[in-house]
Amino acid sequence: MKRLKTLLTALALAATAPFASAVEIVVPAYFYPSWMPSQNEWHQLTWAAQQGARVTAIMNPGNGPGTASNSDYVASVNEFRAAGGKVVGYVYTCYGVNHCTPEVPPTRSTAEVLADAQKYASWYSVDGVFLDEMATQPSALPFYQTVSNGLKAAHPGWQIVGNPGVTPAAGYTALANTLMSFEGSYADFVNGPFLSGLTNAASTGAIVHTVATAAQMQEVMGLAKQHGLGAIYITDGTMASGNPYLHLPGYWGAEVAAAAVPEPASAVLLLAGLSLVGVARRRRTVLRETSC
Repeated sequence: MKRLKTLLTALALAATAPFASAVEIVVPAYFYPSWMPSQNEWHQLTWAAQQGARVTAIMNPGNGPGTASNSDYVASVNEFRAAGGKVVGYVYTCYGVNHCTPEVPPTRSTAEVLADAQKYASWYSVDGVFLDEMATQPSALPFYQTVSNGLKAAHPGWQIVGNPGVTPAAGYTALANTLMSFEGSYADFVNGPFLSGLTNAASTGAIVHTVATAAQMQEVMGLAKQHGLGAIYITDGTMASGNPYLHLPGYWGAEVAAAAVPEPASAVLLLAGLSLVGVARRRRTVLRETSC
């Protein structure tokens, strides 16, 4: 009887212990938070956070913070954060040199990057910053070191997410909490070299577009978990559309569920223990019957 009580106590602890952390979903939330609830996809982000999923939304009012605070964003960001979600502000960095895309100025200074970050802090009380167009070569490291040092000094505790899109030189790892070192299609994620060459997986993320079906999404999520990625976003948006991040994927609810599924270790332990309890109880019943 004493052994059975000890086993039950251990199983109770296993049942209440937290499961392994789910992979974080880092969403390029490049859709406007309409004041009309039926057209506001930020509400779906809030719903996901309410389910317990770890969701970080990248807000991007106007290829950066824009020129002034926007009340629609304020309302949706506050609602999302109150539900447990995190928000990082989009800031482009021109790859640390003069390689910006045509629709933005051709150069970018560290002061301009830090100024945009400060606007997000002042207007939206964000949890961090998303540095897009991040370089990968060692020669650009001083630019990003200056930016990283400035962000950490001005905003201690902020989450810094860098988006090089491919694996950068080793020195970049220390500059951000998470590096999105893959941005590409389903085919490239599944068949390409990214996963086999992973290092620092827990601080690495991937943005995977052109994932056409929920089954393909499950495959990508499974690979992300198998390789220990810290962050993922999967969407059925395509590059052919011009911008794959204008809407959440059609399987958003399934993606949230897939990201939140716990690792099986605790569940297996619990089930195995319950089987042992059942065996022990049956044995005691048999012993009582044979002794009568």
